[in-house]
Amino acid sequence: MLVVLNGDIVPESAVQLSLNDRAVQYGDGLFETIRYERGQVWFWPDHFDRLTRGMKALSLTPPLRFEAEPLHRQIINILKFNNLTENTARIKLQVWRRPGGLYTPATDEAFFFISPRTGPPFAVTEKDSVEVFDAYRLFRSPVSAYKTINSLPYVLAGIAKRERKADDMILLDTQGHLAECIASNLFWVQGDTLFTPSPDTGCIEGVLRRQLLRLAPRHGLTVREGLFLPEVLGAADAVFCSNSAGIQWLRRVGGSEMGRRTERLEPVFRELLPA
Repeated sequence: MLVVLNGDIVPESAVQLSLNDRAVQYGDGLFETIRYERGQVWFWPDHFDRLTRGMKALSLTPPLRFEAEPLHRQIINILKFNNLTENTARIKLQVWRRPGGLYTPATDEAFFFISPRTGPPFAVTEKDSVEVFDAYRLFRSPVSAYKTINSLPYVLAGIAKRERKADDMILLDTQGHLAECIASNLFWVQGDTLFTPSPDTGCIEGVLRRQLLRLAPRHGLTVREGLFLPEVLGAADAVFCSNSAGIQWLRRVGGSEMGRRTERLEPVFRELLPA
C-alpha cells in the first residue's frame, strides 16, 4: 500500500515513527476519517474545515501548501496509485506535531499522513444491542469537538462494549446527559423534531452530523440540540447514530426496546446516499 507522508508518496512499510514522536508520546494531533465513493470524496469541505479548526485549537502550524484543493488532489492521486478509484474507500488523514520538547513543544510545525483503505459503501443498517457507558464521562473543552489522536474515552468504551457483548456504547457527559456513541453521533426523532446532544456535552462535532442538521429543516423537521438524560430515548419514535460509514438504527438501549424505523427521515437519508 502506498501512502502520503508530508506530500510525498511512499510505501507504507517505509513510514517509521521514532519512539520520541509526539503522536506516540503525547497523542499530540488530530485525524479525519473520510469516505470516497462513486468517484467522490464525500463532504470534503466540511472535513477540511473541521481539521483546520482543530489544528488552530492545538496551535499546529499547517505544512506548506496544506490547503483544501492541493490536499484533495493528493487524496485522489493516492487512490489512483493504489488502484482504488473504482472502489469504495476509507481515507484517514492524520496531522500531528513534529518532535521536540516535553509537555511544552519545541515547535508547532506539523506532519501529515494520508492512508487509504478499501471500505464498505455508505449504508443504512441496524445495531441490535447498545449499552450506556458510565465509567468515563465526557466534558466540553477547546478540543472536544475534534477527532484527536488521544482517544482514550472511546478506547475504554470499546473495551466495555466487548466485555458486555454489545454492538455499541452510549457515552455520557459529566452531568449524566447523553453525549454520543463510540464512533458516531447520536440522534432520535419524536414527531417532527430531530434531537441530538449539544456540543456542550463534549461530543465530537461529526461531519455527517453537520449534514443531518443542515438537511433536516429542508424536509420539514425541526432540529433541537440540547442536554438530555438517557430516559428521553424511551419516548422517541426512533433512535439512530451516524458516522462516515452510514446510519445505524438502534434497536435496544440498556435492554429497553427503542422505536422502530421512521419513514420521516427517509428523504433526508436519501440525500446522503450515492446516486
